[in-house]
Amino acid sequence: MKTVSSLAVGTATVLAITASWGSQAVSTAFLRNSEVWVRGPGSADAYQITNDGIGKRLLVLSKGGDRLAFLRDSAAEMADIVVMRTDGSLLNEIHFRPVGEAVSGMRGVEQMEWISQRRLVVSGSINPSTGEYDVLDAETGALIKAYGTDGSTWVASPDGEHAAYLGFIGHFTPEADRRPRICLDDECGLGPSRGYPKEDVHVDFITSPEWSPDSRAVAIAAENYETHVRSVIVRHLGGATVDIPFPQQAAGNPDMKWDGRSLIFSCAGGSWRLDPGADRFAEVQVGGRKN
Repeated sequence: MKTVSSLAVGTATVLAITASWGSQAVSTAFLRNSEVWVRGPGSADAYQITNDGIGKRLLVLSKGGDRLAFLRDSAAEMADIVVMRTDGSLLNEIHFRPVGEAVSGMRGVEQMEWISQRRLVVSGSINPSTGEYDVLDAETGALIKAYGTDGSTWVASPDGEHAAYLGFIGHFTPEADRRPRICLDDECGLGPSRGYPKEDVHVDFITSPEWSPDSRAVAIAAENYETHVRSVIVRHLGGATVDIPFPQQAAGNPDMKWDGRSLIFSCAGGSWRLDPGADRFAEVQVGGRKN
């Protein structure tokens, strides 16, 4: 089943404003009695910026703190996405999948987040094991990219320009026939893909993708379905993929984070570091002693 998105940008009625914060960034945005309120950095005072009496949900504040978006109750489309500046002025209203249009995909918008100053991602489940993620231009409502995923594992890069996710697998695929793969950007569709690993290898992923701060690499941990060997997979945009076994002392579920271009791997057995170009983990030393 092909995932199709349909968007229409209509003429929106400007929301009534009961108080103006100005165009500066805010630190907090929240809903109170179905209206949007904002609070500035270090301030105890909150300001109400909508007063239309219509139900709202999934309020999200942009990373820069100067824009916000929310879903407003509507019977005319799957989601009425309102995008505003934090002074209460309307930036755009996106009528996501109007009622009556023949589209397939998510059953409803369940999550929404800002991934850059101008990009929003909306997501929802197609069925219990499959998800859809749509990246939208907040200013025009245009669909930038759409993704079908295995489960709800989709992570945007820090710069908002790339995505890492688990490629689509049919809901009724038997466990032994599943071939999960970690995908970057447009690699994985509904057919053969360039995701990792190749389709003759069966792994189960045991962590979520973790992007490097420079948005150039992503790491994820996996366990081979047949051998149970666990490894860390690091995929570089436009470059090589490395697949490195866990250190022998590693036990339990790992925690991974990036320190610049190096990956720090920690679990019950200790902590290790994977530096750029390395083909194995180096044990981290703390206070002159190996940790």
